[in-house]
Amino acid sequence: MAREKRSVLVTGVAHEWGRRVVPLLEKDPDIDTLIGIDYREPKKPFKRLEFFQIEPHHPLLAEMLKVANVDTVCHLLFEDAYSPSEELFDLNVMGTMDLLAACGAGEVKRMVVMSATEVYGAVAHHPNFLYEHTEFAASRRLPYSIHRVEIENIIERYNRQNEFPKTCILRFANILGWGVDTPFARYLDSSMVPTVFGFDPMYQLTHFQDVVDCLYLAVKNNISGVFNVAGSGLLPLSQVIKIARRIPLPFGAPFLRLGTRVFQKTPVPDSIPIGTEFLKFSCVGDTDKMRTGLKFCPRFSSKQTVVDFVEKMRVSRYMPKRSRIESDPKATEKLQDYLKSKRRADDYLTELIETFNKECGHDQ
Repeated sequence: MAREKRSVLVTGVAHEWGRRVVPLLEKDPDIDTLIGIDYREPKKPFKRLEFFQIEPHHPLLAEMLKVANVDTVCHLLFEDAYSPSEELFDLNVMGTMDLLAACGAGEVKRMVVMSATEVYGAVAHHPNFLYEHTEFAASRRLPYSIHRVEIENIIERYNRQNEFPKTCILRFANILGWGVDTPFARYLDSSMVPTVFGFDPMYQLTHFQDVVDCLYLAVKNNISGVFNVAGSGLLPLSQVIKIARRIPLPFGAPFLRLGTRVFQKTPVPDSIPIGTEFLKFSCVGDTDKMRTGLKFCPRFSSKQTVVDFVEKMRVSRYMPKRSRIESDPKATEKLQDYLKSKRRADDYLTELIETFNKECGHDQ
């Protein structure tokens, strides 16, 4: 019996995670229709994705979802905010609210949302492991955390009042990967990293490739609910810094917190991308539900994620800059025309030789 064809819409296809997940969805034979939206155009075209340069606020989005018979929406259009920004709040939070309304009006069955374990916050009274039902305690001073908290609160209120779409929320822990722009990658980007004097919290990390695989799995399978996602094992922050070959720069907590507030008002607000609370207290999510309910097992442990990051960083130093050694796009077109003309000439010469041999009675 032939399997039912799927119709999927992905938001944020020009951003980090959308452009990485789409190629996997394009290869899936069960996905018949694949649509992507973003407020900016992707740098490279996709193979069979139908792209529309629109925001989640667009008034025709609900009609498009219904006409295209979209059954699953993968919402990846989110930008990390390191300083208060009305524009990013409108994109992240209000955009999700409008997308939910469009999914309801467009009769979409499922919606996959990318979130983070930072929504739990980092406080002294937290248990060693945080479960999916743990109440949020994220600081209101950290925009990249509070935006996700607001998004999840909106989804929870919507789910209480509406049957569809069923939502699958994936809370990833400290995503790290070379060439991937995340708060924790920015934290390890400098040779010296700030720490809080007298504190050494436990960390769990998620390899960026595991993030892509998990998002694809969630879109492909009919799963709903909330799941913590992270690599196996825990590392103290001091060990992460040591493996990453960084130099810890300890500060007193009040001084570092004051410095974070000052930097948020400067042109370089992400100089301290990790909140002071996360440098003091652990924020570790329990991942049993990830393995049993989501049936996902990350390929990289927390330690392997850091080691891979360091190795890729080391190798990148010896790689030439592509901007200095790069072919001219016009030269590619010229080369293709040249090859086509040569093939036509070779085919014509071969045809003449065959005709001559036949007329002269030669076999070859």
